[in-house]
Amino acid sequence: MSERWYQKYVQLAFHIDKALRTFTDNPFVDAYYGPVEWKAAAENEALAPELVRAAMELADEIPLQGFEATHAAYLAKQVRAIETLARRLTGETFSLEDEVQRCFDITPAWVPETYFEEAHRILDEALPGNGSIFERQQARRKRYELPYEKAHLLPELLRRTMDEVRLRASLFVELPGQETMDIHIVKDKHYEGACWYQGQYRSRIDINTDLPTHLYSLPDLAAHEGYPGHHTEAILKEQHLYHDLGYIDQAIVLLMSPHCLVSEGIATLAQHMIFAPGEVDDWLAEHVYAEAGIEPDGVDSAQLLRANELLEGVWGNAAFLLRQGMPDAEVMRYMQKYMLISDEEAPKCLEFLKVPFQETYVFTYFYGKQLMEPWVQGPDRLQVFRRFLMGEITPTNLLRQG
Repeated sequence: MSERWYQKYVQLAFHIDKALRTFTDNPFVDAYYGPVEWKAAAENEALAPELVRAAMELADEIPLQGFEATHAAYLAKQVRAIETLARRLTGETFSLEDEVQRCFDITPAWVPETYFEEAHRILDEALPGNGSIFERQQARRKRYELPYEKAHLLPELLRRTMDEVRLRASLFVELPGQETMDIHIVKDKHYEGACWYQGQYRSRIDINTDLPTHLYSLPDLAAHEGYPGHHTEAILKEQHLYHDLGYIDQAIVLLMSPHCLVSEGIATLAQHMIFAPGEVDDWLAEHVYAEAGIEPDGVDSAQLLRANELLEGVWGNAAFLLRQGMPDAEVMRYMQKYMLISDEEAPKCLEFLKVPFQETYVFTYFYGKQLMEPWVQGPDRLQVFRRFLMGEITPTNLLRQG
């Protein structure tokens, strides 16, 4: 009986995805490797008119499937996110707090500006040189950009970095023997990097060269998208949850769902799990900077990463301001003040925030890390992180038990 439920779950998700794409290029279905006929049937069917009713029926049927209790609770939260998207597609509106809670299983709150002021204090102490924090940050970014005449080195430097993070991740997680990834250089994208999971333990990693390549960010990028971040989580969940336990829902990855908040938390913590403080700078100096002809400035990159993670909270505050009706110009000024971005960057950030049905996703990075970080502070941190990579976790679980 449960297989029929899974089929309805998958096909409803594809119907939501089809409806969403009439408003935006961004998908609801991020990855799928389940039965091909289920996807084909959903794509060939006319768009179901009763999306909300179908979602409510799915939720009502969960207790009848004989699912293990924690799996049933996880599925209920995923279906609630599907229902919320269905309601939005039919014109229903929610407060930002309600929509984020329904989609991501968290209740967002305004992040006090003291967080951002603390980030600025860290940057002020860490960044060398004279001038404002913004000017010194821009100067450091320029210092670590891969020179145009050495752009041909990027694929090899990326591969070298990915090999290193893979080696470090493999020391505490057992990777399937057939796992692999393909790295692609892309343009005309709004992201720096992205992991597109293909199923069968294979991912495509996109690196956008339209944006400047700051070589100090390579380990974080490789860990976030690859090992032990998105790619690692995907392959281990396919192996353990899909193949071993038969949880067919894992074969479809839904953006704007509790699963993705946990996934972004994992990816944001990934570099912290495999590099001790100071190790990233030493490794980059030996394996990346020397070949690129860059002289390190001695700044502790862990401090800068900590500051940037604190500043992730600005995105959520800006989303609140937009939903409250604040004029675009004032929202951009707020983002510029705290995110320390340029006049050219501010309109692009605002445009990203205003993408239909995606404005809630910006909360996943900040809250994902906030919820998961306390769990990985003790001597068993790697074992705990491995459970995150392999198990079905909801944000509520992390909050209640943390």
